Amino acid sequence: MPPSAPPSWPLQERPWRVLALSTLALTLACASRPGVSAGSEERPVSSACDPERDRAAILQMAGNYRVGFAFDETVGFGEGYTLHAPYRANATEWVEVLEDTPRRVSLQHVLMAERDGKRSTLKHWRQDWTFEDTSLLEFRGHRTWERRVLAPHEVTCTWSQAVYEVDDGPRYEAYGRWTHAHGVSAWQSEETWRPLPRREYTKRSDYDVLVTTNRHALTPRGWVHEQDSLKVVLGPAPHALAQEHGLNLYTRQPTDAASSATSTAWKETQGFWSEVRDEWQALFQSHPRLTLRDSVDGKPRYEHLFALENTAASERRERIRATLERFVETAVSARATPAGE
Repeated sequence: MPPSAPPSWPLQERPWRVLALSTLALTLACASRPGVSAGSEERPVSSACDPERDRAAILQMAGNYRVGFAFDETVGFGEGYTLHAPYRANATEWVEVLEDTPRRVSLQHVLMAERDGKRSTLKHWRQDWTFEDTSLLEFRGHRTWERRVLAPHEVTCTWSQAVYEVDDGPRYEAYGRWTHAHGVSAWQSEETWRPLPRREYTKRSDYDVLVTTNRHALTPRGWVHEQDSLKVVLGPAPHALAQEHGLNLYTRQPTDAASSATSTAWKETQGFWSEVRDEWQALFQSHPRLTLRDSVDGKPRYEHLFALENTAASERRERIRATLERFVETAVSARATPAGE
């Protein structure tokens, strides 16, 4: 049987630079863990936590950045496997604060591009941070995501990071602690399952899931997102194909006319995308496990949703909902739990 849940180790045992080969067997075992009921009441903050400092670190990731993306396969595990060529790319991104409350911060990334001598903007990925989050939407492989409920004691002092696609569809979610030792503010996730990245899923089909440790750290000139990943093949005999190291370096740039224009352009469409996020959230709440199609009518999901941006406000919400429902291949609906069950 294929693994049914992402692996997990105590946070203090996570590798920092390279995934140790000794963890490989544990990674591929991927034993499922039953959900644990958790109350929704507001919980007191432990004296060991510093959520305000954590939140300030998250907010420092907003602004104007020049971004360098670098991914290198470092070890091959498959018989006769040849390491793929390193991947390099650069971009300019504006990171906008969508939400900022004591227990939740949402950051929207917007790409700034130049085509035919004209600047254009493109909605990119989103990251939502939640303090002591007891409900995670985790990737399970094969285009499937499932809600995982954690006990409050499991997430004490932690922040979850949920990452979403350009159309606000799910990508991955994990939790971990921010630390501020030695003058460095940094966050490290638990081992997390992720779908194939956009740079590979249209070009490769030889593996099914990335098993990744994510790290974010502030630097004097911006911030860095570091990723250690195993490329894993699922199925009756799960196995790792290769190991990859990723380094996304965000170098802060002055806020200029171009980035201000990008922020303005984003805000002009923000109402539409707020409705898209609401409909996705309703879908997640009603279906704790769902499998999504790659395309409908020969088009990926983002093309269908971006085409709705100029829809009249009176019919927009219904068309967004109908579009998302067309991409649901299978789903397990939530049900009320009888008292005492």
